Amino acid sequence: MYKVISSWVDEHRQYILDFNKSLVSIPSENRYPVGDEKQVQEFIYCFLSKLNCEMDMFLPTEVPGLTEHEAFLGNREYENRPNVVARKRGVGGGKSLIFSGHVDTVPKGEDPWSFDPFSGTVKDGKQYGLGLFDMKGGMAAAMMALQLLEEMKISLQGDVLIETVVDEEYGGSNATLACLLKGYEADLAIVPEPTNLAICPVNQGGSMFRITFRGRPGRSFSGEKLNNPVFAAARFLDVFHQYENYHRSKRSESHWFANDPGLPAYVQGVKAGPVNLPLSDRVPSHCTIDVWIQCYPETTEEELRTDFEDFCREKVVQDEILRDMPPVIEKLIRFLPGTGIPVNHPSLEVLSKVAHIAHPGGLPIQGAPFACDSFMFNLYSQTPAVIWGPKGGNAHAPDEYIDVEEFFLLVKLYALTMMEWCGIAS
Repeated sequence: MYKVISSWVDEHRQYILDFNKSLVSIPSENRYPVGDEKQVQEFIYCFLSKLNCEMDMFLPTEVPGLTEHEAFLGNREYENRPNVVARKRGVGGGKSLIFSGHVDTVPKGEDPWSFDPFSGTVKDGKQYGLGLFDMKGGMAAAMMALQLLEEMKISLQGDVLIETVVDEEYGGSNATLACLLKGYEADLAIVPEPTNLAICPVNQGGSMFRITFRGRPGRSFSGEKLNNPVFAAARFLDVFHQYENYHRSKRSESHWFANDPGLPAYVQGVKAGPVNLPLSDRVPSHCTIDVWIQCYPETTEEELRTDFEDFCREKVVQDEILRDMPPVIEKLIRFLPGTGIPVNHPSLEVLSKVAHIAHPGGLPIQGAPFACDSFMFNLYSQTPAVIWGPKGGNAHAPDEYIDVEEFFLLVKLYALTMMEWCGIAS
């Protein structure tokens, strides 16, 4: 049966790349607290409707109980931001499978690209596009796999669901929760975030903080004593650099992270004064630093924050400028907990078998080095979630890409997974 799958993919290589291009060509940037996902969701709805699927399109806020749920994150707007769910029903008697992923992308930003970020350009074995790696490509692979089964008239016992959700970036995840509350659950979920083909039964979590320094603004025309918060921020950047090294040295209790290079901690933004003005004409009143810090699944939100604050506090008391303008730390978005499935979950045996069939030597099974919305499945539903997606690079950066040959392999892997997990109808 794998030969049938492989032949279909090999015969449809250009078609698959063109489908990726179609998804990338429709901008769906998350411009927190709003987003532009509607057009790409309408495209996906139309495509999946042709595969004899039961279709559903709905706004997350139309789902009863969403805004009252403990995991709901406020201050987001969902007008014209629909979810799409397609169910390909099996004949019965098999296990069900969901492919769940977000179609929103980070904004294009101001940094230059080598290619049009909405072109889907293919060059030197890579296909480029905003959000293609994270994570339109993974969902495209799932849709191509479903089309493969439809065209080859391969019927399954269990149901296959494909759900494309909005507003995952910036800690969203409300749309994923909305699908679960509407009853879209299965025996397994695959979240096609970009894992470079590694099968990830567990993933890291993380939190975003803003550190604010306040001084005395103005110009000293009359001998006023000014206090420039930029100098405090500059000192703190060195403190955070020390924290990066300290944080990276931590190791997880989970064997899935045995080969992990260490936990990342990033400075993501530094701002001083009124950033909307074209020119600055005074010492600013405040300066902020935004940071992102990841953690292993066994770490709670409170433990992560306390560890960070304690490290900084020890350094601050030793610095005169920081003592005078101490950092004020606040959380910016929801804490994204690291979660996973049991080490003996039957899906791992099936996915490992699939990997060995399609790829000599199999594929790595390890922890994912990032946070995502998979925690909604693992903490707030009966559906266990595995993260498994394309190979590529430059997520959230110019020249984001997927590896073309490995992407064709991913389509084959997903199609074979549907067959092995859900069962082939006799």
